Amino acid sequence: MKLFFRTLAIVIAALLAVYMVGCGGDDEEPEPEAAAFQSATPADGSELAANGSISVTFDNNPGDVTVSAGTVAGSGTSRAITGPFTPGALALTIEWTNGDGSHTLNYTIVAADETAPEVTSSSPENGAEGVDPANVFEDGIEVTFSEPVTGDLMLMDGDDDVGWTSSADGNKIMLQGNAGQELSNETEYEIAGTVKDGAGNEAEVSLTFVTKAKE
Repeated sequence: MKLFFRTLAIVIAALLAVYMVGCGGDDEEPEPEAAAFQSATPADGSELAANGSISVTFDNNPGDVTVSAGTVAGSGTSRAITGPFTPGALALTIEWTNGDGSHTLNYTIVAADETAPEVTSSSPENGAEGVDPANVFEDGIEVTFSEPVTGDLMLMDGDDDVGWTSSADGNKIMLQGNAGQELSNETEYEIAGTVKDGAGNEAEVSLTFVTKAKE
């Protein structure tokens, strides 16, 4: 009987070992799909300020990214390459480890950009009165700048942030409200925040509009 139980214990131990090895194989993570270069902003062939930056995107996470000039920051599928760069022609080689990829961008480096971005237009217009709050909620708010910018804007009711979502796209920033964030009549709203251009020049934004009386 002792021999039976000893044999049974050995068999069970062997089965557990086989099971654990099999489970360990399932835990292995698949190799990440090789990344490929997708786009750059400013585009290849453009002028770039000596203190400017370049945003590049990949179709998958590129892993470790190195460049022939400047420094790299970022994660996921996007990277930012910042100077300073030397004025003149620049052939910027980008290399990444996931897929052993390489891509070269060509720029003409010009004098450093010391000019802050400016608001060129907005909808609603700055200082507008009698604005229909329902239309603003449906269409959203759009602010256009003199150059591409990053940053967030807020829609303020006095000292209170209305909570609309801010998103930047090139030289525009859009604000959009969600259900429960509708605007009130006869109220002055302010579009406020700080934005910056690719060279890091900052600009404070303060635009106002007043909604119309309730009909």
